[in-house]
Amino acid sequence: MRLTAGWITCLSLWCGLAPAGEPLWLVNAHLLDGRNGADAPLVDVRLDGARIAQIRPAMPHAAGLDLRGSYLLPGFVDAHSHIEDPAAARRALMAGVTTTRVLGDAYLKALATRDLIRDGYVQGPQMLVSAGHIRPQLGEPFILSFPQFGQYLASPLQGADHVRAVAAAVVARGADVLKVGASERAGLASTDPRRQELSYEEMRAVVEEAAKSGLYVAAHAHGRSGANAAVRAGVRSIEHGTYLDDETLALMRRQGTYFVPTLAIMSPLGDPRGDSADAIALQIRTRAMMRPLREVVARAHALGIPIAAGTDGTYGEGEGGAVRPAHEVEELVAAGLTPSEAISAATWQAARVLGIEARTGSIAVGLEADLVVVERDPRRDTTTLYEPMLVVSDGRVVLNRFY
Repeated sequence: MRLTAGWITCLSLWCGLAPAGEPLWLVNAHLLDGRNGADAPLVDVRLDGARIAQIRPAMPHAAGLDLRGSYLLPGFVDAHSHIEDPAAARRALMAGVTTTRVLGDAYLKALATRDLIRDGYVQGPQMLVSAGHIRPQLGEPFILSFPQFGQYLASPLQGADHVRAVAAAVVARGADVLKVGASERAGLASTDPRRQELSYEEMRAVVEEAAKSGLYVAAHAHGRSGANAAVRAGVRSIEHGTYLDDETLALMRRQGTYFVPTLAIMSPLGDPRGDSADAIALQIRTRAMMRPLREVVARAHALGIPIAAGTDGTYGEGEGGAVRPAHEVEELVAAGLTPSEAISAATWQAARVLGIEARTGSIAVGLEADLVVVERDPRRDTTTLYEPMLVVSDGRVVLNRFY
């Protein structure tokens, strides 16, 4: 994220920190680097511009922002969100999300928000955006964003060549990642998440088109057949994966496919509110799907499949707005991951899914200064992740509760 000069000056004065352009020391903090949960040494960290410049053992009475023995982590990487507007982006940043992959984009609002953040006009995490959801029923928001495909308002998108043309248009519009529908949605009472959507050939066409521009493909997949076809087609990640079978899990292990289960949004936390017939049907579905999803996560973890944390949340004021990375960490621990593994899933492993682990997702000299500080050791108490004490994005303190 880049900030305008006005924002930088304001933040420096508000936080009582070094003026813009000067190195900033964060001192007296236990380091959890997102990759190795065995130790948490007490360190001082120097930030120089947007980068981590130095990490040293903590020195008594060192000058800088005293973190008082708190715990320093990489900024959260939400591997599956639905942030679309600047207000939601700022909420995510205040929750410690410094990077996110936005899988879906109604009317290309997320693309516009991404660009506003990149140009420093608004605060928010770095956003990698899919610019839509490629599936047989593209929907009105997609068609209004890509009116050249107006014929699919009345008929489904079918055939590898036609799907490839849609994928090429999404790439040309500036997408950072592509999303395909391998199975129907769980969040609509009228759809069946077990039913396959795009075929192997259609998803393979998207993977090939994305690869021309060095982009990855994420597959929305609950059902067995759709997920299996998506993995064989070469997608980067399976999102949700409620009904994955052992054959598909073994294939994911062999191919290095990532798993983003989005447990929190499938928990009672994500239940639709209200007493309409559709809301009740979705509440019932949530109860039916949560146990098999947790069991799939446990089996995937036992196989060594890389698991990344994604909220599937909007960070908005409506449905899905309340879910945060801390919720997903708790759910992953409940499914069998250790707290250190779950924290890694929300930082380094998530950065790996996005293909950006060489610049963020962990704490090391030379990486982007995307950082979160929490009061207590999250390996022993994950609830401390809910309310960060400090958030740093690209070397700039955007939230400081060390009064």
